Amino acid sequence: MDRKRSALRRQQLDRRFETGPALTSSSPNGGWLRSIREALGMTLESFAKRLGVSRQAAHQIEMSEASESITVKRLRSAADALGCDLVISIVPRHSLTQTVRDQALNVATQRMKRINHSMALEQQSVAPERLRQMAEEIADDLVERGGSALWE
Repeated sequence: MDRKRSALRRQQLDRRFETGPALTSSSPNGGWLRSIREALGMTLESFAKRLGVSRQAAHQIEMSEASESITVKRLRSAADALGCDLVISIVPRHSLTQTVRDQALNVATQRMKRINHSMALEQQSVAPERLRQMAEEIADDLVERGGSALWE
């Protein structure tokens, strides 16, 4: 990678990291290790030497990271060789409160569908609006009781 391209890539990555660790589900083409190594202007041979492995092993480490098959231990040592810290974070897509509520409503809705199916066989089905209301009430109860029943 030439110096101008390396400098541009470095600036792009610096901007991406300005607000703290990159909380993103997407990684650069080729993976973070390769992108950072190239942005630093570091050859694969230098990276391998810093890791204490062969050039081929260093290449395999980059490929493993890009394919998400690398171990945390190996990724941490590779990050260290690049002068980086490894930050692993699990970030909920929605608030945990919302996730529990959504799961409770899902469980309650499934229960109501089974009940309504049995009632329909006896010509006693319940109106859709009443089913939704009953599912909401069951969901409220499930949330209040908590526990692992929501996830089984």
